[in-house]
Parts: sequence; structure tokens; C-alpha cells
Amino acid sequence: MGLTEIVAGLLVLAAADPQTRAALPGTPPPHARIADLAWLQGEWHGDGYGGPATEVYSAPQAGGIAGHFLQEDGKGAVLFYELLQIVPRGQTLVYRLRHFNADLTGWEDAKGGKAVEFPLVAVEDNRFFFDGLTLVREGPDTFTVWVKIAEDGKAAQDVPFRYRRIR
Repeated sequence: MGLTEIVAGLLVLAAADPQTRAALPGTPPPHARIADLAWLQGEWHGDGYGGPATEVYSAPQAGGIAGHFLQEDGKGAVLFYELLQIVPRGQTLVYRLRHFNADLTGWEDAKGGKAVEFPLVAVEDNRFFFDGLTLVREGPDTFTVWVKIAEDGKAAQDVPFRYRRIR
């Protein structure tokens, strides 16, 4: 099964209501602090992009949160990795990441090597809406990441990555 088929299957699972939001021009970002996301600290396992996925977040340190993501292909091999950080930008936050193939070649290298950025656009109770990515805390040891993904020229869809803390 290829990546396109995996994505197509996940898109069927995505909710009809949008789970992500986009930044609106002229709308100031909400005030937020790194400490607001300290609950992410730990190792999380769950369902990802067509197979098991793992996210690991550090405790807030040196002004930010560092982490990494590993997506398996459903057959026991690595599909891709992400190196990520959540950092302050003024009085708000930005979620930044870079993608890597299983051999650690970078997806963003061909585009100047810059990280993909998701600025914070809203905070509502247990939901942190970044532009195209939402973190939803569902309990002390469960959360979902919703990511807006466009594949093969199709309309972008909100895709869930559901996790349970294991450490």
C-alpha cells in the first residue's frame, strides 16, 4: 500500500467539521506561553498516517518545547520522521517542524531548508489552534493532533493523529 492509498483511507476518517483553522489576515494572534503546553511532556503512541505513530515532547526548556515524531508504514518500517519545536514569537507561540525520510534526507531541503511553521491562531479551553494544525487535550493522558493535509492535487482535509501517553 502506497502513501497515496494511506492518505486516502485516513481522509475518509477525518471529521466533516473542520478541526483546524487558518490565520485570518489582520487578526492578532492570541497571547500564549510555553507553559500552557507543558502537559505535552512525555512519550505518546497512537494511530497516525496509515500506521503506528509516536510523538515525544520535552519539558519546557530554554524557552521552548522540543520534540520528534516517527511514523511507521504499518509494516514495521519507518515511513518518515519530524523534528519539531514549539517556541514563543512575541506574546504568542509558533509550532515549527521539518520532515525527514527514513534515511534522514530532508523534505524541506529542496525548498531552502526552512521549517514548516504553524502560528497560533486561537486557544479555546483544551484546544490550541495553530494555522493548519490543532492540538486537542482530551484527558491527562490522551490527545489528538489534527493536521490539514492536501495530497495529489485534492482538496485539503483535516486528518487526525490520536495518541495516548505511555510515559
